[in-house]
Amino acid sequence: MLLGIWKNIEDLEMNISLDELKVILDAARDRDYRNQRFMAAIQGIDIDKGAKEDAAEALERVKMRAAARLQGKSVEQLEFDELGLDVEIEE
Repeated sequence: MLLGIWKNIEDLEMNISLDELKVILDAARDRDYRNQRFMAAIQGIDIDKGAKEDAAEALERVKMRAAARLQGKSVEQLEFDELGLDVEIEE
């Protein structure tokens, strides 16, 4: 339960609950992120571009890594095999 009834900062420090602290921390992080995104947008940079990865793409990437590990190959070798290419990798 979020009460938010504190007399002063000392009272806050002594009586804040973990739930209240988490909400305050999440709000501060969200504010900072929005500020950084705004400042980047002013400069023409889309910082969300890398975070917009589709869930299906992430799942496929994980499946590819798992399949490569099961076959004892690297992801690159597995991709080459799927394309039907024979590639010799020098080690």
